[in-house]
Amino acid sequence: DSCSNLLAQWLDDLQVLWGEVGIPPEQQITRIKVVYENLSELMRAMVDEEKSRRDGYIENIAKCRAECMRLAEELETDYEEPPEDFTVLKKEKTLRNQVKQLIKERQVRLREAINLRTEEGELCARLGRIPEYIQSDTVLTKEQVKEAKTRIGFLTAEKNKREIKLAIAAKDILSFWTELNIRARNEREEQIENGHLESFQLSNENMQWLEQMKQSLSMTLEENKKLQKSLMTKIQSLWTRMELPEEDQNTFLEQHTGYSDPLIVKLKQEVRRLEELKLQNLERFIKLTREEIEKYWDLMFYSEDDKKLFTPYYSDNIGEGLLSEHEKKLECLVQEYNNYENLYQTIKTRNAMWQRYVEMECKEGDPNRFDNRGGKLLKEEKERKKIARDMPKCEECIVNEISTWEQETGRFFTIYGHKFSDYLNNQKEELQIRKDQMKENKQKAKEEAMQNELTYGSTPAKTPKRRIAGTTILTPANKRTKVQSTTPSTTPTRSRTPRTRQFVHSSLVAKSPIRTPAREKNFPRVVVKVPTPIGKRPDTPVKRALPVEEVVPDVRAPAVQAPSSESSVDSGCVSTLDLDNQVADYADFENEESIWASKKPLMVPQTNFNPSLGPIKE
Repeated sequence: DSCSNLLAQWLDDLQVLWGEVGIPPEQQITRIKVVYENLSELMRAMVDEEKSRRDGYIENIAKCRAECMRLAEELETDYEEPPEDFTVLKKEKTLRNQVKQLIKERQVRLREAINLRTEEGELCARLGRIPEYIQSDTVLTKEQVKEAKTRIGFLTAEKNKREIKLAIAAKDILSFWTELNIRARNEREEQIENGHLESFQLSNENMQWLEQMKQSLSMTLEENKKLQKSLMTKIQSLWTRMELPEEDQNTFLEQHTGYSDPLIVKLKQEVRRLEELKLQNLERFIKLTREEIEKYWDLMFYSEDDKKLFTPYYSDNIGEGLLSEHEKKLECLVQEYNNYENLYQTIKTRNAMWQRYVEMECKEGDPNRFDNRGGKLLKEEKERKKIARDMPKCEECIVNEISTWEQETGRFFTIYGHKFSDYLNNQKEELQIRKDQMKENKQKAKEEAMQNELTYGSTPAKTPKRRIAGTTILTPANKRTKVQSTTPSTTPTRSRTPRTRQFVHSSLVAKSPIRTPAREKNFPRVVVKVPTPIGKRPDTPVKRALPVEEVVPDVRAPAVQAPSSESSVDSGCVSTLDLDNQVADYADFENEESIWASKKPLMVPQTNFNPSLGPIKE
């Protein structure tokens, strides 16, 4: 309606303009037709344009739908179909956006495929393999991407593992080359020598070559070491026999170190030179060779019967043949000792432990071991526990090594002509016999000591006193004892040692085998009466010479006599006092008392002094 009204208004305006201008009605009708035609053409064009635009949207919808289907199929995904109630324009926009998203995802997938292909190619080139074909212009499926990532992970792990092997092998090879004095000879060896390991291809062939080269160098080095050791042993043996100066030997050793092939050649030349000199001194060489054979016999625990099996050792026919036999025997002994050195060293260690165990067992009854200065008992106990712990393990190890030795040599292993088990049993039996013998000797000594005590009396024990190193303990003058021999007479020989009494120990006097019963339980009473001098007060002591006791040299004791008022015979002690002698003063009795009190083993009680009766000992 609005368009019709607007069109009617526009026509009215045109007619008014035309009337004002003076255009006749016929022309106005013609012009109205022209206006109608123009309007019809315009509307028709507009309608056609909109139709074509609509058709374009519909065509775009079809194209986007087809593209979405293709991309979704290629990317193995789904796209969202717009609902039916959507307009054409909305459908076209929705599908167009989905096409853009799918195209973006495809580009990401293409870049991922390119990266996977590049990474796999680099790994395969490093490992010397042919990579799997991956198209860089096509999108990989999820399964293909997973497989590619799995292959790349495996190749990466393999590369890392081979790089570690390469680094270790290169280090070992360089070490072997240094010891063998070898230089690189081809491109691969140069890469290893120069440290360009990143350019070394980790192919199966190269890794196999690397392992073979390492094994070959290792075997060569071991052979050269054995050969060098054998040659040096022979050279040193020849040096020792020929008594060459040590300066020349040291100079040669300093100039010939290592295990290279040129060094082995020089050592062989030195051996040949020494062999030529050896032929000029056959007798001395045979003697020295026999000494070395004897040394190895001792190291390998040969018995005398085993030694006698080598008859040339006892031959006197000096000649090159005899020397050759001795050298062959020595070479066999050296080779066998070197092959089983661990066995012989283990036996030696075990024997040392057994020897120490025997020493401790024999010292077990020695009372001097309790002189525990410096913690000797604790150290000995620790050592005993260590031996008890280690010796069974050592013996078990020896048994296992002996089994290996017997399997490899096809002979029975013996130690001084006995099997190892018999050898152990013999040692234990010898130890038991030795302990029994020591026990019997100790018992016999104890019985002899007891018999001597019963016959001659006991000797008092003396407590040792500790002395400071570098000092001398002097006996006081008032405690020194002097014994003088006298002949039986009424007048004894006087000793002018001032303020000193003479005593003879009971161990110096023979005892009677018949015991005199004591007056009391344990302390026999000896009473000595000293007469009071005439004209003197009883309490005034008079200086007199000291009595001299007589030592009875005869071992047999005299007959038992009843004790008198002047002397008495105690069990184990004979004392003779001169009753005519008087005491000088009271100080003499104090000295006497101190002397008797210091003799603790005699069990002499305190001395009681009475000026009228003299000393009374209880």
